Parts: sequence; C-alpha cells; structure tokens
Amino acid sequence: MNNETSFRQITAITAILAAVLNVASTIIPLMALDFNFEFLADPGELLTAGLEPTAIELFHWGSVLVVFGWCLLFIPAALYLWFWLKPHSPGLVTLYTVLGLTGIVFCALVSAIGASFWPPMMAAYPQAAEAQREVLEVVFRAVTDFAFEGMYALNSILFGFWWLGIGLVLRVERRTLGIATAIMGVAILGAGIGWTFRVHPLARLEAFYFFEPIWAIWLGIVIWRRGEQGDHGMDGLAAT
Repeated sequence: MNNETSFRQITAITAILAAVLNVASTIIPLMALDFNFEFLADPGELLTAGLEPTAIELFHWGSVLVVFGWCLLFIPAALYLWFWLKPHSPGLVTLYTVLGLTGIVFCALVSAIGASFWPPMMAAYPQAAEAQREVLEVVFRAVTDFAFEGMYALNSILFGFWWLGIGLVLRVERRTLGIATAIMGVAILGAGIGWTFRVHPLARLEAFYFFEPIWAIWLGIVIWRRGEQGDHGMDGLAAT
C-alpha cells in the first residue's frame, strides 16, 4: 500500500466518521433541550433556561463532538480535494482550500467556547445571587453574541466560499457531487452573511448544515471508490 492509497483511505474513513460525529453533536445538545428548537434561534437564553446538571454536561460533550464532527476530521478531506483538483485550477483551488482550513480553525474556536465557557456559567447561574446573575447574564450574552454573530458567521462565510469554489471545480470530476457542494456553499455563505448583518431570512439558510453529514458520507464514498476505479488524480503532482 503506497502513501497515496493510505492518504485516500484515511480521508474517506475520516469523512464518514465526521458525518457520524456531526449527527451526534447535533442530537446531544437537542436532547439537553428536550428538542426545543427555540433556543437555537437565540442561544443567549440558555443561561436562564434552568437546565439540569445532566443537560449541562450534554452541552459540554456536544461541543466537544463538534470539534471533531464539524471541524478537525474535515482537514484530510480539504487537503485531499486540494491534491485531487489542483491540476484543474491550481491558484483557485489553493485559495478555496486556505479559506476552508481557516473556517475549520474558527469552527474549532467557537466549539471550544461552547465546551469550556457555557457549561460552567450555566451551572453557576442558579446558585448565584441576584447581582451576580446580572453580571453573568451580561457576560454570557456578550460572549455568545461574539461567538455566533462574529466567529460563527465568519466561519460560515469561509466554509461557504470553500464549498462553492471547490464544488464548481469538482463538477469536472464528479458532476452531481460538485453541483450539490456548490449549492451548499451558496446556502452557507448566505447564512453567514445573514448572521453578520442580522438578515434573518438569510440566516435561516444555516439549515443546510443539516445536509453536511450526507455530503461527508457521499464524499467519503467517492474518495474511497476512486482507488477501485484506478482513478489516480494525484499522480499529476509528480509532474508539477
């Protein structure tokens, strides 16, 4: 087994694993909220929701899973797509990949806030005095707004450009997957702009994130099968 085959197989497996953890990272926090989707529209209300310790713990682990399901496990896919598609448009594919990897960094930072910041404050709030609660509410709201209207929005814009750009190039190799990727890119880019400028109809396009696990599994299968089809898209690297 050569290095190219190992890289391809690792990428395919991590993409599918990311999809599984992605679903888990979505379901676990919703379990903590008894599947009350209203909190998703305004996460700042979580502090005063009066969640039980078990629910707060679920939030912690949900955020930890986001780091892998939405972030780190997509790094091999981003790099593989760069190697695969680079011969078609070296400059643009490199630009899209840098945007995608930067988006992954912001994704991880937002998730770190969710894992380390939210649970302790939610646990401290019920026992705090009235004056302390007011301070907690202000701080919680400020950090949450920064994370979602700032970093999360920027993350979505970066991911959107990555999916859109890579999808347009990917159409040359896998037309249907490329078009689906570009459509996701447009939607997520719109959601990021909506969060940034508080345009609520655009922000609702973030619902397209729910298709990310399907996309990740699809991409993983396509990458795995490239080896079976004898399609060595990275061979061109030796000539560049």
